[in-house]
Amino acid sequence: MDALRFNKNSDWQKLLENEFEKAYFKELIQFVNTQYTHYTCFPKINEIFNAFNNCSFNDLKVVIIGQDPYHTPGVATGLAFESDPPSPSLKNIRRAIANEYMLDEKNEEIKAQSELIKSQSDKLAEQHQITLKQKQEIIDSINYAKRIQQAIFPTKEYIDKILNEHFILFRPRDIVSGDFYWMRKIKNFIIVVAADSTGHGVPGAFMSMLGVSFLNEIVSAKSLDNAGEILNRLRDKVKKSLHQTDVNSISQDGMDIAFYIINTETLELQYSGAYNPLFIVRKNQEPELIEIKADRQPIAIFMREKEFSSYNIQLQKGDCIYTFSDGYADQFGGQKGQKFKLKNFKQILLDIYDLPMKEQNQILKNTLEDWMGNTHEQLDDILVLGVRVDF
Repeated sequence: MDALRFNKNSDWQKLLENEFEKAYFKELIQFVNTQYTHYTCFPKINEIFNAFNNCSFNDLKVVIIGQDPYHTPGVATGLAFESDPPSPSLKNIRRAIANEYMLDEKNEEIKAQSELIKSQSDKLAEQHQITLKQKQEIIDSINYAKRIQQAIFPTKEYIDKILNEHFILFRPRDIVSGDFYWMRKIKNFIIVVAADSTGHGVPGAFMSMLGVSFLNEIVSAKSLDNAGEILNRLRDKVKKSLHQTDVNSISQDGMDIAFYIINTETLELQYSGAYNPLFIVRKNQEPELIEIKADRQPIAIFMREKEFSSYNIQLQKGDCIYTFSDGYADQFGGQKGQKFKLKNFKQILLDIYDLPMKEQNQILKNTLEDWMGNTHEQLDDILVLGVRVDF
């Protein structure tokens, strides 16, 4: 039994001496001695407490409890961490410790990566909020610009006052538009303009406001005898304001326009156009579409610049006058993703001209939406003006 005692100097001896005197421990010692007497056991009986004798209780950090199948001499010494060669259990313990160390390292790495990702995510979220705020500020500014643009257009009340039956299909691609319309009545003359400025959105809107401002300045009772001359003067104003001195100028912005004047007493129409034609649908035995072509030059600097032409047409009661930008006919759609085209636009006007103007407007809207469907975005501003001659 003495072989199963601690070294005399071991602090474990004092710590556990009361346990050695208890019945259960004495029975355990007796059992161990019996086993060593009748069988080959490892480690040697005097090495059973080697681990305790070589490690002071005060130096103890970790206790590993388990069963080690000591099966060969030299390996079973009672000191698993000192055996040479290492016991299977020691190998497993070392492997477990190494794996745990590697796992700790991996966890630390994952933690660091998670913190980095979270930091980057927080920065992205912050930047996203800044971007959203900036975007909203821009949208708010453009919406305010829309209010300004609408304020310079003739009001519905004014248009209803000078025109009896009419419609305006006005569909900007963005919040503000490069297309614009302008109307005025001077004595017995009604002036109607449908224009398409260079570009759309904010740049187009600036051009539209410039155009409206110049028309307000140019069109007067003294200028109504020649529509072409009004466009000449409008072109001069645009070129001067945009510093368009020659065809190599950086700025070649301007507008396309259909401009006409109706003498409500004689029903004589005077028209001049820059790229944008004028259609008159007249009811004869068969409906007839009369097209008055525009000059092939813009309200801007142009290489082959010439004086704008003026055309005089005698209207008849019930005639429908249509002016427009190129947005409707150039809109892509349909099953093949093609342009709507001017030919189809003309046919619609021939089909609907005798309907009330409000219904014509709705049919044009519905046709456009059906053509675009859910797969085609609006590419340009769209403007169509319809006026029935019933003065």
